[in-house]
Amino acid sequence: MTIPAEEAASALRDAEAAAGRAEAARGYRQASLYLILWGVIWAVANVASQVSIPAGMAAWNIGAAIGVAGSVTIGARQRRAGRGGGWLRSLIVVLAIGGFGVSGAVIVPGLSFVQYSALACLAVGAIYLAMGAGAGTGVGLRLSAVGAAVMAATLIGWVLAHDYFFLWMAAAGGGGLILGGLWFRKV
Repeated sequence: MTIPAEEAASALRDAEAAAGRAEAARGYRQASLYLILWGVIWAVANVASQVSIPAGMAAWNIGAAIGVAGSVTIGARQRRAGRGGGWLRSLIVVLAIGGFGVSGAVIVPGLSFVQYSALACLAVGAIYLAMGAGAGTGVGLRLSAVGAAVMAATLIGWVLAHDYFFLWMAAAGGGGLILGGLWFRKV
């Protein structure tokens, strides 16, 4: 029995589309763990920051250390499981975000803690937006959407909830990352 050329071509296109969707779902599942981890860190550290600046600084330092270790561990486990990722890629992303933060503190030392935190939130949102744009089908537009949402939440919180900016970012930023991670798991 011979399959007509049109049917064969259609079946091949369907198979390629299914493979692309499977690859995207895998990328979203991988990214979800990072978003949930960092969402929890953001929520806890921002609540501590609302309580007091020293508590916030301590929470961010401890949270960043936990986040780096967690991100590297997630990447290494994904790599061992043959699902991409890798500890080095995770470490590079974490170092890029951390490097931006340290550089910002050195270049603009006169910023208040709340200004510095807002700037860091905008930078993380921009990094997620750019990573999503460059990721193609593996993670793609949803990561860009999470990045854009973090940036929008930061600006809205700065303008409308300035006195409660850290609580706003705990809910909108940390909660948004957690919800984004859960959204990615549903793909």
